[in-house]
Amino acid sequence: LNLNLYENQIGDAGAQALAMLKASSTLHTLELDLAFNNVTQAGAQSLAMLKDSSTLHTLSLIFDTSQIGDGGAQALAMLKDSTSLHTLQLD
Repeated sequence: LNLNLYENQIGDAGAQALAMLKASSTLHTLELDLAFNNVTQAGAQSLAMLKDSSTLHTLSLIFDTSQIGDGGAQALAMLKDSTSLHTLQLD
């Protein structure tokens, strides 16, 4: 699934909604372009929950101009602990 949400102002609420994709049993690849969307630490923490997906193998997240801060970066770093994730790209 490739979602180009560039400059759509989804914010943290949108990021939280996208994190619900972790429940999909058929999602193996996810590419999200969240550049220019006002995603902050809270949104990044929500997206870090994608690590709990049992079927997600490839994840790409683009955060250009987002203000995820140290806490958001630390939460995203937890994605490395996913047992199913083989490829991770964070921009």
